[in-house]
Amino acid sequence: MIEVILPDGRNLSFKHAVFDCNGTLAEDGIISSLVCDLLRELAVKIHVTVITADTFGTVREQLKNVAGVEVIVLSKQADGTEKAQYVQGLGADNTVVIGNGVNDQPMFFIAGLKIALLGPEGVSSGILAAADIVVKSPEDAIQLLLNPKRLIATLRR
Repeated sequence: MIEVILPDGRNLSFKHAVFDCNGTLAEDGIISSLVCDLLRELAVKIHVTVITADTFGTVREQLKNVAGVEVIVLSKQADGTEKAQYVQGLGADNTVVIGNGVNDQPMFFIAGLKIALLGPEGVSSGILAAADIVVKSPEDAIQLLLNPKRLIATLRR
């Protein structure tokens, strides 16, 4: 579990992290070895899921050696509803979501913490509007969760 108490007394507690893949963890379908290492480290602390329509068809191969990471591949026609249903099933309040695309927006509306990723593949304006935090790389997003005191400065009221 990841926990942090903010200066205003809010207690953030997360049991799950749900990541999009393409444009979030992967660039052009490729996930770096550093991101894989960080995901492996995060999976020791909380339940980690990568849920994706897998545009490039590479996610299972890219994450096959990353212990503790659950991979869910949706149909290419998925509109994000499935991602939100999955997050709801986990317990939205105790879930942090990380994404960049329009089909991530439904899970951003319900999750306890929303991290938008503005990387080389861009970010949708709806995700930016719904996000609690915006980062520039998957490494930065995962490091926020591995070092939760970093959340204090950004989320301080």
